[in-house]
Amino acid sequence: MRKYMAIAKIMFKAQIIYRFDVATSVLTSLGQILFAWLIWGAVFIGRDTVGGFTLQAMLLYYVVSTLIASLDLSWSVSEDVSTQIRGGTFSKFMVIPTNPQWHVLAQTTGATAYYALFAFPVIVISGFLFGAGGAMLSLLPVLIGLIMIPLGIVFILSYHYFIGIMAFKFQDISFFRHMQSAIIQFAQGGIIPLNLLPEPTLNILNLLPFPHVLFTPTMLLTGHMDWKDGLFSLGILSFWTIGIVAAGQLTFKRLRIKYDGVGI
Repeated sequence: MRKYMAIAKIMFKAQIIYRFDVATSVLTSLGQILFAWLIWGAVFIGRDTVGGFTLQAMLLYYVVSTLIASLDLSWSVSEDVSTQIRGGTFSKFMVIPTNPQWHVLAQTTGATAYYALFAFPVIVISGFLFGAGGAMLSLLPVLIGLIMIPLGIVFILSYHYFIGIMAFKFQDISFFRHMQSAIIQFAQGGIIPLNLLPEPTLNILNLLPFPHVLFTPTMLLTGHMDWKDGLFSLGILSFWTIGIVAAGQLTFKRLRIKYDGVGI
């Protein structure tokens, strides 16, 4: 465990060199909140509520969901892993005493911690600037929501790692990566709150892990979901997280024997 903590610390410090990337990420988050303010401000003209949301509650949803989404740096993991496999540099994991999945998780966790230092205060301030109102919160839903955030990050990182190691089996996975990117963003509730969808569709999505990475913790932290629904969602996310982590481990163990890495 200590070696993975060391990897996370190194990546945390490395982000100091790439300050422009952090600034770009923060500006992108602000742009998403501004876009939501403009779009939903127009939608709410002449209306008090939409889908059970007031305008302030809707903006609060986007403030919190943007904050959670800014902690997800997994979008490049599948590309990095697949590129290393095709290029031969993934062979380093055949000789160094680290598990590649935990190595990737530790690296991304270190970078995420650095991004969070800047994203959290900036997005909270933007919430006040754009008029996102607060909500009366209960302790238990908030605790469940806070637990789901790191668990969701572990799931989505493990998911993208699993997609990346498919390069052991398939020569080009870029089409699949680009296709599933927009689908996942929608299924997570990053485009619109999922409770605006028809109930049958929402019930199906709730059995998948993706809504519980972003939508569910956001609803819990903004007071729009009770602890019972949150606990059910936590169970669903835990089940899928264990499954995808195990799938990554087993797939790597099985496919690595077919790998003809450069330098071995």
